[in-house]
Amino acid sequence: MQELLEMLLTHYGQEHMRPGLERIRQALKKILPHFSQTKIVIIAGTNGKGETTLRLSKLLKDHSHFVWTSPHIERITERFRSENGEIDLAHLREVVEACHQVVQQEKLELSFYEFLFFVFCTWAAENPPEYLLLEVGLGGKLDAVNVFDADLVLLPSVSRDHQEILGRRFDQILSEKLGTLRPGSLLIHYLESHYLLERAQIIAECVGAKVVALKSQLNLPAYEFSLRNEALAGAAYCHLAERAFIGNEWNRPVALLEHRGEVLKNQHEWIFFGSHNVDGLRKLIQFLHSGTYTFPRPPFDLVIMAFSKRNLQDIRVMMKMAKRAGLGKMVVTVFDHPKAMPSDVMEALSREEGSEFVQDIVSYVRGQEENQRILVTGSYYFIGTIKSLLGGQCSSINPG
Repeated sequence: MQELLEMLLTHYGQEHMRPGLERIRQALKKILPHFSQTKIVIIAGTNGKGETTLRLSKLLKDHSHFVWTSPHIERITERFRSENGEIDLAHLREVVEACHQVVQQEKLELSFYEFLFFVFCTWAAENPPEYLLLEVGLGGKLDAVNVFDADLVLLPSVSRDHQEILGRRFDQILSEKLGTLRPGSLLIHYLESHYLLERAQIIAECVGAKVVALKSQLNLPAYEFSLRNEALAGAAYCHLAERAFIGNEWNRPVALLEHRGEVLKNQHEWIFFGSHNVDGLRKLIQFLHSGTYTFPRPPFDLVIMAFSKRNLQDIRVMMKMAKRAGLGKMVVTVFDHPKAMPSDVMEALSREEGSEFVQDIVSYVRGQEENQRILVTGSYYFIGTIKSLLGGQCSSINPG
């Protein structure tokens, strides 16, 4: 797998946002017609789109479908799923090689993200499915997945993130995400504020799309983000299956997913919750202090945080929030990844915020007493790094 990643990085560089559909439309011009009978589901939003996508895939287990998500956390094959699970690595290599030849022959200029989406579409076109589930990478209107005309658009949340690209105002951000709508599309969302509800309705009407606002049918607390995402996936499933959606049927306990409440056990108990932006961390803290998690003392012995590259003010806010949350002893660390915040920056920020900074988190944890309950949060890339370091040492004790 490492050899494949190195080949991709050599030819397509690091993953970063390159807005625009011209490049991917050129690459897919011979492939798009294969999906003329396929229902296209695009999942956009600030937080929750990955979880909503995977939950919908589980509900569609008896139907042929392919699932595109990004980024990958531990394995590149995570981006390529179907009702049969992740793509076989050997087959992925074959499709990558074939697509790379096309790129060279046709002199296409694709980014890392665009090339992998080209690979995904080529793979899916081998056996065109009933459904394509496409998670937006960033924004929506100018993301590669928007080369498809969506029959159904799902929107779990809207908040501020990537403001340098999407804008600082909520109406700007919402417009970018709903740029995935088409005439005749259906939008199902779980927006909360009256302003966003009204704006979503206006945007959809201007496009000629219909809207279902789930909050009016199932009013769940904001911190129950997994329940909300499951309900959104359930509403999508009912629409696709032409079944009635009964909100209360989806107000039920849900199984936790990889990186989202996953629990692993060795000499310690590790709990993984990715929360890579301010709104995501706020909801996580609310969840951990809700009725779902009730503790007579701080719920964790240790809270470990690390961040991907992003606005420094956002990181300061997140560090303050985590420190005040009373979840347990908090340490800030760094990790080895092209998108990780630099060590010197994080050390300086930790000093400014009065947080403990640990350069070598592995040695730090080894020095702790056994049977610690450890929350790992922040960047999803960081979660993937920690899980890789743990390797085969852990057993899963996840419910469901």
